Amino acid sequence: MSDEYTCSYGSKLLRKHTLALLQEVEGVRLAEDIECIHRMRVASRRLRAALPLFRDCFPEKKWSAFSAQIRQITRSLGAARDTDVQIDKLKQTLSSLPEKRYAPGIRRLILRLSQRRAKLQTKVNRALERLTESGTVDEMLSAFETILSSATEEPPISALFYRRSYEAVSRCLNAFLSYETHLLDPLRVEELHAMRIAAKHLRYTMEIFAPSYPDELKIPLQIIRKTQEALGLIHDCDVWEMFLTEFIEDERKRVIAFYGKSAPFNLLLPGLEYFRTARLEERKLAYESFLQDWKSWKKQNVWENLLFTVQKPVSFLGQPIYPSISHSP
Repeated sequence: MSDEYTCSYGSKLLRKHTLALLQEVEGVRLAEDIECIHRMRVASRRLRAALPLFRDCFPEKKWSAFSAQIRQITRSLGAARDTDVQIDKLKQTLSSLPEKRYAPGIRRLILRLSQRRAKLQTKVNRALERLTESGTVDEMLSAFETILSSATEEPPISALFYRRSYEAVSRCLNAFLSYETHLLDPLRVEELHAMRIAAKHLRYTMEIFAPSYPDELKIPLQIIRKTQEALGLIHDCDVWEMFLTEFIEDERKRVIAFYGKSAPFNLLLPGLEYFRTARLEERKLAYESFLQDWKSWKKQNVWENLLFTVQKPVSFLGQPIYPSISHSP
């Protein structure tokens, strides 16, 4: 169930992120600045987080088509952006190597990932063409404008809006905390990755409603951002480990097939092993640091306080509430 304030708020928010996404189209197509694809990916993620929360404000047909378009663009940008980040990491590593003998291996990684990135750009461009030529984005922008033009100049914030906020945040919070039982095991790679995704969803949802809680979500937002970054770093290291294991074997076979012997590959191996060892150590430190932060946040009752903050206006405005936070033992 929606009301004037909720749909007006949602339309402003969705219009903002849609325009931010469109602003990066040309830069992403040119692929000269990696920040363009980063900003566009963030805008698409924010749209994907917000769209389900305001679904009932728009005709089902338009909403479904727009949602599908945004989902496609997010997926196409993801692999390209991740590869950009990997190449950038390798270039930073190359500029500060402790020994010159590591350079050939790092350069070979940069070469192969750059080749992959060039292929991914074709998929990105196709997704951009579908996005701009389908007319779906223009239809949704028109729908946003229709709602905003018909709304009261400044509709008062409603109890229904706060109710929606509380339900969305508590739902994401519960999903996030459901992975808490796996935190003490650093080998729970899949679960830690899933927790990172849940942290991202919680962060975006909190950011959607944060303006309605002046400064009250500032600290929990800082904490969930730090959580997402820490789990993201751990995941990146896990991805590197899986990638490098496969890469070393594939590159060895490629060199032997080209030269008829493995000796040239031996020039690459020190750099590849150096980079892999560095990522393993980085993961270890990131995991230990995050675990300490988590214990500190638990003592501060960060997640209980977050739930209290978002449910307080609902209670004040007389809407029925129910306890929604769940904790792992």
